[in-house]
Amino acid sequence: MKKVSLITLQNVPNYGSVLQCYATEQTIKKIGFDVETINYLPERMTKLGMLKNIKYKTKKLENSLLARTAARFVIFPSYLLRFRTFKKFRNNYLNMTKKVYKNYNEIKSNIPTADIYCTGSDQVWNSEWNDEIDKALFLGYAPDEKKKIAYAASFGKKELQKNEIEETRKMLRRYDRISLRESSGVDIVESLGIKGSVNVVDPTLLLCGDEWRKLSSNRYKGKKYILVYNLNRNKKIDNYAKMLSDKTGMQVVYLSYQLHDFYKNGKMICNPKVEDFISLIDNAEYVISDSFHATAFSLNLNTQFVIVYPGKFSTRLQSLLKLLNLENRVANDENDISVVENAIDYEIINKKMQGMREESYNWLKESLEE
Repeated sequence: MKKVSLITLQNVPNYGSVLQCYATEQTIKKIGFDVETINYLPERMTKLGMLKNIKYKTKKLENSLLARTAARFVIFPSYLLRFRTFKKFRNNYLNMTKKVYKNYNEIKSNIPTADIYCTGSDQVWNSEWNDEIDKALFLGYAPDEKKKIAYAASFGKKELQKNEIEETRKMLRRYDRISLRESSGVDIVESLGIKGSVNVVDPTLLLCGDEWRKLSSNRYKGKKYILVYNLNRNKKIDNYAKMLSDKTGMQVVYLSYQLHDFYKNGKMICNPKVEDFISLIDNAEYVISDSFHATAFSLNLNTQFVIVYPGKFSTRLQSLLKLLNLENRVANDENDISVVENAIDYEIINKKMQGMREESYNWLKESLEE
């Protein structure tokens, strides 16, 4: 059996990152290949690295040693819980290399043996998110004679900065086949003079709802609630949830990575198991979020949802909603109840999604087998 070496962002401690890796592995196995994910853990993905890179609301706070120390003290217990949650899932469900690679040079000097090398999904090609153009995520280490592909890679933005154009072009030219998660990513690759790239669905959309339910727990089955997943701490999301709760009488359940979000409106659930994350979305009456993967799972599981764009890095959400003609699910006004009054017709959406799923699956199958 031929082997695929996959590199992606599964060590980022959030639900979307681990689940997109799980879905990619499962799909590659379904096609008939062995797959192993490189256990790539640069400092920025560790507890220490994330503590160093805490985002502050103002420059004044960022420049204050006391404020930085206080923030790290407050957030550290949440990080312990958060990292434990995702480590447990990765150990139980992902097939990762035993060796942990901390940087590009470590992979280059000890390249995992494989027949095909694949860059996976998530914001692997977003230099701002990754603090640099990360050669490891561009398969810079992969032998020249080996097949190299990218499945649903993302730049997370509509255009490259001038200083990254040439280096990105050089690295992408080594790929045999490239697919992008967003249509804007295809435009970027085309602008570099590289032809033939295609737009495919996020790996989490390659698996249907019933496949995800096999992984899900039953913890929230039969309960009625409004689920809030607010990654960017956007007050519009909180306000919309309160408005909808007041109108429907349903409880707000607030999914958070931070223990100190206890003061938010509704019942807070902090860093639940990944299996519970799926259950929370599957059993919610409504999901209100700025998260791409919360949207993807709402679609997979046929849950009604409301989107508030996060501003920066919104291209992936915009692309997905446009493909499905669901731009009306975006709440531009936090008092706009019409978004939920017009329910999503999932009979239509499921047909569209099945077509998109099959096209993306076939692209990956052909890329691996040809």
